[in-house]
Amino acid sequence: MASAFHPGKRLSFNRDLCTVRYVGQVQGTKGEWLGVEWDDPTRGKHDGSHAGVRYFECRRKHPTAGSFVRPNRPSDPPVSYVEALKQKYASEPVEDPSVSNIDIVVFGKAPENVPVNSAGKVIMISGKEAEEVGFDKIRKKLANLKELRIVLLDGMCMERPFSKLFEQAGEMAVDQLTDVKDASPSIQELDLSRNLFEEWREVASICVQLESLRRLKVDGNRLRDLELDGCLSSAFTHVSTLSLEDTLLSWEDVTNMCSALPSLATLSLTSNAFDKLGQTSLPSTITELILEKNYFRSLDDLRCLTKLPNLRSLKLKNNLISGILGPHSAGGEPLVFSDSVSEVDLVHNSIEDWAFIDNLPSVFPGLTSLRISSNPLYHGLQAVDGKPLTADDGYMLTIARLGKLKIMNFSTISAKERLNAETYYLSQIGAELSSAPEGQESKVIATHGRYSELCAEYGEPTIVRLDASAVKPNSLAARLIKFTFYPGNSVKAKLGASRGAAEEFSAELPRSFTVYSMLGVVGKRLAMAPLELRLFWETGDWVPVGEEVAAGGEEWDSSDDEDGKAGEGKVVREVEWVAGTKMVGTWVEGMEARVRIEVQ
Repeated sequence: MASAFHPGKRLSFNRDLCTVRYVGQVQGTKGEWLGVEWDDPTRGKHDGSHAGVRYFECRRKHPTAGSFVRPNRPSDPPVSYVEALKQKYASEPVEDPSVSNIDIVVFGKAPENVPVNSAGKVIMISGKEAEEVGFDKIRKKLANLKELRIVLLDGMCMERPFSKLFEQAGEMAVDQLTDVKDASPSIQELDLSRNLFEEWREVASICVQLESLRRLKVDGNRLRDLELDGCLSSAFTHVSTLSLEDTLLSWEDVTNMCSALPSLATLSLTSNAFDKLGQTSLPSTITELILEKNYFRSLDDLRCLTKLPNLRSLKLKNNLISGILGPHSAGGEPLVFSDSVSEVDLVHNSIEDWAFIDNLPSVFPGLTSLRISSNPLYHGLQAVDGKPLTADDGYMLTIARLGKLKIMNFSTISAKERLNAETYYLSQIGAELSSAPEGQESKVIATHGRYSELCAEYGEPTIVRLDASAVKPNSLAARLIKFTFYPGNSVKAKLGASRGAAEEFSAELPRSFTVYSMLGVVGKRLAMAPLELRLFWETGDWVPVGEEVAAGGEEWDSSDDEDGKAGEGKVVREVEWVAGTKMVGTWVEGMEARVRIEVQ
């Protein structure tokens, strides 16, 4: 039984695809086993080793990518191209011969003269039986295989062993077979993803018969042999779009395969576990390259792509890119892509600093469209004074740092948006210069490559330096007020001269304190009920007697307080802080305040 299997053979068990990696004995068991690597790495039990013995290596480095199965375990039967095509597009509908010229098929319970679906199921939407209009017409149109332009045969358990093709061809060359052409000659887009192909020749023997083929997808296949016979060298002559996603091919294998596609313009290599590209190059005809969901950590890992003269779009979403050069990048020739590269996608990477953004124009001189959302750089941004910035603020700063950018995260940058972004960025540079120590201005400017250009456009920002003793606006000290509380006559009278609590005291309290909180602090200090007290804030302004109206609309004559006089007929203006949830910081602007305490 095991002789029918070999390393690289593709199998399907209950629609789960796998590749045979080992055929033989397993210690501690009887009989032969097949060591398989599952396309879905979570489907297996181990990584190719069992009881401390390694039997095979998995292409995907995952702890549960491998399993052992018996050779006699029933697998899904493979089908040929024509069989798969007919299964997908030419299966016969259930028809009622008593019905003619009807365009409506009701699924579920229906009148006698209306056909129902083969499963006899009722499809309900909001309590009503669903209908499909024109279903028969669509099915008949799809069943005309010779007119199909787009054919999707992914996941059909298809195989096309070359040994069988030789038997089928007889004395003819394989490229002279016409089974595919006879069945579907008009195909322009073909999806052969996730099937049982083992050799690139199997795919080529299909494509060589399709003269109109322009777009080909072979995602999720595991090819062990990439050689092409001479008779199949022209199989991909007109293919301009090729998708090799999740094939786990090496970079060298990919470039060798693509060398047989002289018209190739768009290539997708998503999910191939690349971490660094080799030295071999892709065809110079490529204009769009998709390398999403790989493991690149720097743009330097893609250095071989700088040789592509016509590359226009480079998509690197969902990688691990954090820098321009990697930790092991050798010095020497700078990393510069062709001027033709105008569109770059760096969404969902690991970019954390502005230096990366500032260096993009030197790496991509022709960059005009950038997608860069969902990077750590835009999480937790802060202005120079410590004020938190939103992701939108970060995108605005990105626009300002990249002067040639025209499209940002799919949105066209208007002239007004650029003006706002650049003036905002210049103001941030000015704030940074203001906070920098004297003599350090050049170091700050060196981190902003467009500073001189923006100054020439909008003028230099105003630089206002704070005194060394000044309190920084966002510091803890700036959020505290030093309150000096002193008892008024009514408090002194109630507490009595013997009570030490009737003395002046100070406390540093947050600006966000409410009047209720303030009364609580004072009441605790004086051992009195907070709501028995009244607080009067001395504003520092002197007004004529009779004009010192309190906040609550009541008058308080402070002329009998000796410290409240500045001269005959004038008193200090006071504001009563009425018990409530209003924050004391809304009244006090300075760093100190003097408050008198009275009893209700």
